Amino acid sequence: MKRLGFVSGVRAILGGLGFIVTTPSAWGWSLIPMAVATALFGGTSALAIGGGSELALRIVGDPSNGWGTAGIWALKLLFWTMGLVIAFFVAMSLAQPLSGFALDAIARKQELARGGRVWPDQPLVAGALRSLRVSLTEHGQPDGVVTIPLKFVVTGLLVAYDLLDYPLSLRGHSVSNRLVFMRQNFMAVLGFGVATGALLLIPGVGLLVLPFGVAGATRLVREGLEDQG
Repeated sequence: MKRLGFVSGVRAILGGLGFIVTTPSAWGWSLIPMAVATALFGGTSALAIGGGSELALRIVGDPSNGWGTAGIWALKLLFWTMGLVIAFFVAMSLAQPLSGFALDAIARKQELARGGRVWPDQPLVAGALRSLRVSLTEHGQPDGVVTIPLKFVVTGLLVAYDLLDYPLSLRGHSVSNRLVFMRQNFMAVLGFGVATGALLLIPGVGLLVLPFGVAGATRLVREGLEDQG
């Protein structure tokens, strides 16, 4: 297994971006996470608005009891706002695991483009649960404990672990083997995670970065393991 440096990690995410942009057959797969998130947010938002309206009416009951029309609308706006925030969180959290099949397809395309082999399909449900686990791990990081620079590094490493999970899972690597890869190529993983994290700082591009990140992670894994065939 080759030891990769920081620059290799940065180069991997840039290479992944270039691969997606210049590979038309990957464009459709790349749009699936955004499409899934949009559908989830639309559905959960409709439920939030409907549920918020119903809850407000149940709390107020008879408008003549002192609440009045203004009170009803104030409650509705409060419940709608809370519901939309929850709907957004749910959509962002579930979009990646539900799009796992598309991200796996991108990893396979990048693997083949780099001279790799075709790996066996992974179980759909297992892949979705795996993505959900790493997604929730990211959301559960201790924001209030670490300083801003350290938080950025921690976030970058979590993002790297998340994205590296796709190409390493295609190869059937266990969790322990994935951690070995990350430890032996720590600087490359750090460079990859920090560069990807920098892209994620751009508002509204989170789900768009996923395809670039998966392709970049595949390049990084391929480079690190290419001496193993």
